[in-house]
Amino acid sequence: MLICVPVKENTQKMASKRLFQIKGKADLAEIWLDRIKDLDIKKLLINSPLPIICVCKKPSEKGSFKGSYSEMADILLEAVKNDAEYVDIPFNMPKNLSNKIFQYCQRSKVKGQKSQVIISFHDFRKTPPFDKMFKIVREMKKRGADIVKIAVMAKSFEDTFSVIFLARQLQAEKIPHILIAMGKKGILSRVITPFLGGTIMFAPLEAKLTSASGQLTVNDLNKAWDMFKK
Repeated sequence: MLICVPVKENTQKMASKRLFQIKGKADLAEIWLDRIKDLDIKKLLINSPLPIICVCKKPSEKGSFKGSYSEMADILLEAVKNDAEYVDIPFNMPKNLSNKIFQYCQRSKVKGQKSQVIISFHDFRKTPPFDKMFKIVREMKKRGADIVKIAVMAKSFEDTFSVIFLARQLQAEKIPHILIAMGKKGILSRVITPFLGGTIMFAPLEAKLTSASGQLTVNDLNKAWDMFKK
């Protein structure tokens, strides 16, 4: 199970500085490319001291990117071409655009390059029914996702258990996943994910740097995991 720290800095210099602060404290970092005004993807990735998940988020997903999906696809494709360990494609990106990234990844893996593709679905208002979430997962796998990610807002403990049941199903089917019930009622989903086949969980170094409701800090998450192991 990997811990990933979100990085939402506005300049390349600050993003790089943050990466070095994270080194040794977490396994990887999630760079919000949409936030960096003077972005140089090649330089950012070459100089990174730890593995990177590259994301580019529209305002609907709490990001700053106001361009088209075609422009977003070009940015993420550039990240793949510069050996980003992971790129995160939003589920809503048109298939013809996401296919460009998948096709390049498939060719590059033959050559020994390493980028894995995460397809992510977010709902910041509610938790969809179990059947709908499972259908979304099936579509993600059909498109070629290496890892499926679903992050939804838990308004009740029943919502959280719906996400946990989905994780158990994906674990049984050996589908690599990141499943998150956001909000205070969803914290349990973050704590028990290592025991349900989860691959990555997001956590900031400091509480003030959270990127989503209900996130625990790296220290708090490690403490919670240690308690469960005992």
